[in-house]
Amino acid sequence: MGIKNLVKVNEKKMHDMSVQEKFNSTFKQIIIMFCVAIAILVLTLAFAVVSIRTIYRKYYNMNTVQADIRIDMQALSKAFLWALSSPDDAIREEQLGKAMEKFGEFSDNLTKLAAISDDDDAINTVSNDLKTVENNGKTLGNMFADGSSSDDLFYYFNDTLYPSIDVAVKDFKTVSSSTTEAAAAAYRNSLIIGAIMSIITFIIVAMVLIYIVDVKKKLSYSILAPVEEISKAADQMSRGNLDINIDYTSEDELGKLASDLNSSTAVTAQIVSDIRETLKMVADGDFTQGTLHPELYKEDFAPINEALNNITDSLSDTLSHVQESSNHVSEGANGMSRGATDLAEGATDQAAAVEELTASVATVTAQTKTMAETAERSRQMADRVRDDADASARKMHLVTDAMIRITEASNEIEQVTNTIESIAKQTQLLALNASIEAARAGESGKGFAVVAEEISTLASQSSEAAKNTHQLIQDTMEEIRNGNDVVGETTDALQQMQSSVEEITGMIVETGEMAQQQAASMEEINDGIDQISTVVQSNSETAQESSNVSQELTRQSEDLTRLINQFKLR
Repeated sequence: MGIKNLVKVNEKKMHDMSVQEKFNSTFKQIIIMFCVAIAILVLTLAFAVVSIRTIYRKYYNMNTVQADIRIDMQALSKAFLWALSSPDDAIREEQLGKAMEKFGEFSDNLTKLAAISDDDDAINTVSNDLKTVENNGKTLGNMFADGSSSDDLFYYFNDTLYPSIDVAVKDFKTVSSSTTEAAAAAYRNSLIIGAIMSIITFIIVAMVLIYIVDVKKKLSYSILAPVEEISKAADQMSRGNLDINIDYTSEDELGKLASDLNSSTAVTAQIVSDIRETLKMVADGDFTQGTLHPELYKEDFAPINEALNNITDSLSDTLSHVQESSNHVSEGANGMSRGATDLAEGATDQAAAVEELTASVATVTAQTKTMAETAERSRQMADRVRDDADASARKMHLVTDAMIRITEASNEIEQVTNTIESIAKQTQLLALNASIEAARAGESGKGFAVVAEEISTLASQSSEAAKNTHQLIQDTMEEIRNGNDVVGETTDALQQMQSSVEEITGMIVETGEMAQQQAASMEEINDGIDQISTVVQSNSETAQESSNVSQELTRQSEDLTRLINQFKLR
């Protein structure tokens, strides 16, 4: 379970981290695992170096020392044989002297061998056998000094000294064999431990690779999954679908973005729903109020609320005037009906009634035309609002482009300030060198020293100004980023307002068409009144015909009244 935790990423824990914490935690774990692998590799190399050094300092030196002793014993035998075979006393004395010197070398090399070897028993055996060789050699030397015969000397060498030398040589062969076996064992141990350390290093590297593959997959998913979900939601919004819900929840920046997008979409959906209900009320003829939930229209949405209220107020006032005019028409029609009944009693009364009716119809016609003109102006005003929204959106894009250009210019300025700062540093170095040269020049370099000091001061001021410019550019870049965020939010709000204005424009167009139809109806009524006026003036028709006309006019007035009564007015 522990190894699995090392090579696998805790997806739930990563889900709740911020984006920066995700990357920091991931790279920290990778660095730790690489450091462990490097540490084990360093230990492996160190162990290999120590093993090689041990083999060299111990086993190689042991073989070298015992080989030197064996060479000395061969030289000892050769010296005694030469002394035995030489008839020249000088040569004999020289060879005997060389033989005696070898005994001192035996002692020195034996001390070195004892310091290196761990086998005390073998060293003691070699030491005793070398002591025997030394005693036998010194005895043979004394025999030379005492003038012993050649036969006695040869027999002593052959029967006593040489066998002791042969025993010592065999001892050193045993030591050499033991040393070789120990060196081989140490070498094998070094290979085994090195292989184990290499396997451990390979395992750790494999764990690192497995961890990197796993963390790449889960880190990519933890970032791309919410981004794709948010992107799909934004695409649905761009298509006009506000019924979205982002299911991604986390404490990181993407989780906050998803939550904010859900909230803003919900608010926008509520506003659109309120506009839809308001326009439905208007379409159903209810002009008693504007928006149902005015508290939703805040900030940039406030003009939409005002526009809807203005539309309902204007239409309500217009229809109220139409209703009043319709009442006047109805009253006039009733009066004309009574006048038709009394037509025979006097043409003068009929003419007066017709004139009154004509005035009323003219008023209604004028008011209907006014309502149509008001609807047309409302449509034009909505078009202007939409055009203004388009212009504002384009200006916002221009502002964004300008901010991008400002950012690029700021980067170029920062590069220039970097160059100025570098030049200032080089100028300070030149000024320092100039001051040193002026100091060396003595009195003749004082003026040059003053100039160098001024140059150094100017370079310091230039460097400080470059640093201040760096800070100002960084502050400017931060403000530009904030401005880009605000411009983006403003552009979105303008696009939403543009959509709402287009819907309102459609409603206004429908209202204008209705007003034009009403105006046409009033024109027909006006034509009927003209006909009545002609009948009254010509006095060529009977009272029954006038009565029929008045009844028709009354019926049309009642129809107009019923039509207006379908609307709910303030």
